[in-house]
Amino acid sequence: MIMIVKNVMTQPDDCFRLPGATSQVVGEYRIDLLVPEGPAPEGGWPSVWLLDGAGCFGTCVEAMRRMSRRSDATAVVPLVIVGISAADGDRARRQRVFTSPMADRPEAGGAEAFLRFLLEEVRPQVAARAPLDEGRTTLWGHSLAGYFTLWVLATHPRSFRNYAAISPSTWWDRPVLEAGLARAPGDRRALVCIGEWEDALPPWQASAPDAASALARRQARQMVAGARDIAALLTGVLGEEHAQFRLLPEEDHASVLSAAVPRMLRMASGA
Repeated sequence: MIMIVKNVMTQPDDCFRLPGATSQVVGEYRIDLLVPEGPAPEGGWPSVWLLDGAGCFGTCVEAMRRMSRRSDATAVVPLVIVGISAADGDRARRQRVFTSPMADRPEAGGAEAFLRFLLEEVRPQVAARAPLDEGRTTLWGHSLAGYFTLWVLATHPRSFRNYAAISPSTWWDRPVLEAGLARAPGDRRALVCIGEWEDALPPWQASAPDAASALARRQARQMVAGARDIAALLTGVLGEEHAQFRLLPEEDHASVLSAAVPRMLRMASGA
């Protein structure tokens, strides 16, 4: 007999939808919220804000719960986890909301509106459900959302304390990132992670029929070099204690997420 039970490990304490009234660019979003058990610490909970939350909320919740049981060994404390996902699962919307304007991309450029949505609509809704420590907030983004994460640090750095850019799409309007990040305040913290195989092919893909075209696409965007360059810039601005670069071995653009979560949780916890 097979019995199916609810997965209590990843079940959010609350979820709700926000219409994205800030701009037509934003649209409707589902917000998943996990609040740790027990009373909040003095000053409120530290919090992690996951862009594209539908793809990483459960992974982050399980990692936080397991690691925070032994904070002395893992340096991870209980945190509020917020997942922000397009309510209709529309991934094409990502290029509209996670990018700065570019003259030749009229369908893009909604980053300002999306940041206002996060700060003016999502954050008050979450704060009404759990006391937050505004000095311990971490923004997480992957790929184009990783570009957005760096863009927020470059243009509105006081929005969050910590920034985790995972496999960031640094090829999108790189000059905007570099100019803004060069002026980032020194009390911010940043983590940049990239997979070893994001410019190359893993062994099992090397003999696939489309291997040559897949390799050409990866090499054209130079994800590893771009991430390394941005991390080096951040290290020069923030210092080695506040800027981390991690080249994660044997990971690609998809698998890097799970490997990056524990590193982000340590930063979000203050380690």
